[in-house]
Amino acid sequence: MKLRIGIAVLMAACVMPLVACTDDDDAIESQRSDIVRYLTSTHVPRLISAEDAESSLEVDPPFYDAIDRVVYRYIYNYYDEGRDERSLVEWGDEVELTYTAYVFTGGVPRIESIYASNDADVIEALVEEGLNAKYWSSEPLRVKLGATSIIKGVALSLDGCREGDEVEAYMTFDAAYGDDVVGIVPKESAVLWVYSVDKVNKGRASVVAP
Repeated sequence: MKLRIGIAVLMAACVMPLVACTDDDDAIESQRSDIVRYLTSTHVPRLISAEDAESSLEVDPPFYDAIDRVVYRYIYNYYDEGRDERSLVEWGDEVELTYTAYVFTGGVPRIESIYASNDADVIEALVEEGLNAKYWSSEPLRVKLGATSIIKGVALSLDGCREGDEVEAYMTFDAAYGDDVVGIVPKESAVLWVYSVDKVNKGRASVVAP
């Protein structure tokens, strides 16, 4: 009898992580679907995938990149004249960002969904709404790509951008904060970072992408 109970407990211990993993996979897939649905329907402008953009008959179609299927990046000024001549962001470079971060719930981002920002105009708007952002810093966010501790989704979205880019980076929870509760960000939340790449300082040391 003890042997049978021991086997049953062992089997339960083996099954439980699989169930948790399946639940996480379902949540991630649901967030992927929500992000793509938003980008291709409600987002202004409506976007197509980078793959579809290559075969599109439209001139300069607005598109999103799916990076590792955890980050969905839209570069607002991708087709700007002279963009290719600006500094490219690569692993090992230090960049300065102005950003606003939202909890993404599948619809148009709202001011109430902002959980962090260093944009002075956004901070002022939040304070006017009575939200507690008075002491947020408006200093540039400095990130050395591959060295500074920052959420995976932001790092992945920066690689391949250029100085002066204006970016929207939507990410599933496993590329953001995972199961952690961070400030007002509930666990397993998809998030959106809207940022501008204000400055790129080219790095000397080689840093390998994660």
